[in-house]
Amino acid sequence: MKKFFYFVLFFLMSLFSFSQENKKEKVTENVIEYIKKYAVFAIEEMEKFGIPASIKLGQGILESSSGKSSLSKATNNHFGIKCGKNWIGDVYYHDDDLPKECFRKYNSVQESFHDHSKFLQQPRYYKLFFLKKNDYQAWATELKKAGYATSLNYANLLIDQIEKYCLWKFDQNTTSSIEKRIDQYLNYIKNKNQDSFFKILSKKLRFFINFLSFKKIE
Repeated sequence: MKKFFYFVLFFLMSLFSFSQENKKEKVTENVIEYIKKYAVFAIEEMEKFGIPASIKLGQGILESSSGKSSLSKATNNHFGIKCGKNWIGDVYYHDDDLPKECFRKYNSVQESFHDHSKFLQQPRYYKLFFLKKNDYQAWATELKKAGYATSLNYANLLIDQIEKYCLWKFDQNTTSSIEKRIDQYLNYIKNKNQDSFFKILSKKLRFFINFLSFKKIE
């Protein structure tokens, strides 16, 4: 009876672990697909305005749930930018901090990336452009200080996205074309994820071996 109990316990733990890993893998797949699609816009805007591509992509991933949020699908608005008093383009009403708030609506995601650059040209964000382009941590902190988002943890959430997916690699100085930079990044992430997979697999095997050893002792 005791053996059966341990077997069921191990099976349930493995099932839960497998489910959690699947969820994480799906999120990662969505993020990588997002980067693959839109990194070109982030790099182009970085070269024009000096805004780190890592910040652009990190904010896009956060604000649009990697392009999967209902707001981003309905409006192409990937940065959660509200209408404001000077906006004269299309609008969309969406429940956010308050019901039926006014958000900017764009014809394309590229337009959203470009408008985000112009949005950060406002006086309230002027300190950003005194920061180093490769200092994503300072940029994230200053964005929060300037009031970009209401979340108290916004800077940490943004930094976490940048570091988790190594988005800082897009900020590095290079003479390579944009297409080559994106290909190099995707290869880097692919190898990194493979290494992580084998580490997880090794950990699970060690757990299983330890479990079997424990059973022998019993």
